[in-house]
Amino acid sequence: MKCKLAAISMAAVLSTSGWAQAPVSSVGSSGSVNDRLAELERAFSARSQAQIDQQRQLNAMQQEVSELRGLLEEQSYRLEQVIERQRALLMAQQDAAETPGQSASAATPSGGAQESRARQGKAPATPASGDEQAAYDNAVNLVLQDKDYDAAIPAFARFITQYPQSGYVPNAHYWLGQLLFTQKRFDQAKAQFTRVVEAYQDSNKRADSLLKLGMIAKEQGDKEQARQYFDRVLQEYADTGAARLAQENLNGL
Repeated sequence: MKCKLAAISMAAVLSTSGWAQAPVSSVGSSGSVNDRLAELERAFSARSQAQIDQQRQLNAMQQEVSELRGLLEEQSYRLEQVIERQRALLMAQQDAAETPGQSASAATPSGGAQESRARQGKAPATPASGDEQAAYDNAVNLVLQDKDYDAAIPAFARFITQYPQSGYVPNAHYWLGQLLFTQKRFDQAKAQFTRVVEAYQDSNKRADSLLKLGMIAKEQGDKEQARQYFDRVLQEYADTGAARLAQENLNGL
């Protein structure tokens, strides 16, 4: 019994710095050995419960941050689409003004507006159809409004199948990967993020997809691969939020 008490007392001394967050009362020198041992055990139990509660709170905060970040990215993406359509319209009007006799050609997809965008290295904007937009909005709302993540997974999968040419497909792959990642279905999540990285070089989700691939490798214990992904984020997307998170993860390897 004395040996057991000595071992527990030594462990208590070594972990004193972590007890501040748990409601631990000081262990006095009076009382029987059994009483003192029971008090130490209660202290360890309280500390463990406090750590569990903190982890739950951290997980909930991470999920909320992920959702807010996703919402901001969606709004940014849609704003970019609006700006691109306005730019295309202005270019068409400008071409029509400069060459009045070719106004019809300038307004068509094969006219001057498309050529101007091609010279700038940008593809013409393709507005989503009503059904396509509704299907995508429904899937996003299942995440951001309803918090129904189980229903959101098949909703995004159906969207990708039904609208494979949609400009929202990279986003749908990313959201699908994010949902699977949250459920710790890492291999399935990895397939979605890899799709974004390899097939959609210009996607605004690519940096975050690389970051998530690094985090998956880290979760699966492959530190070398995780380091490679984080390094790619730093090299290809310096001075971004994804790069800052990649550096934090590198520091923790």
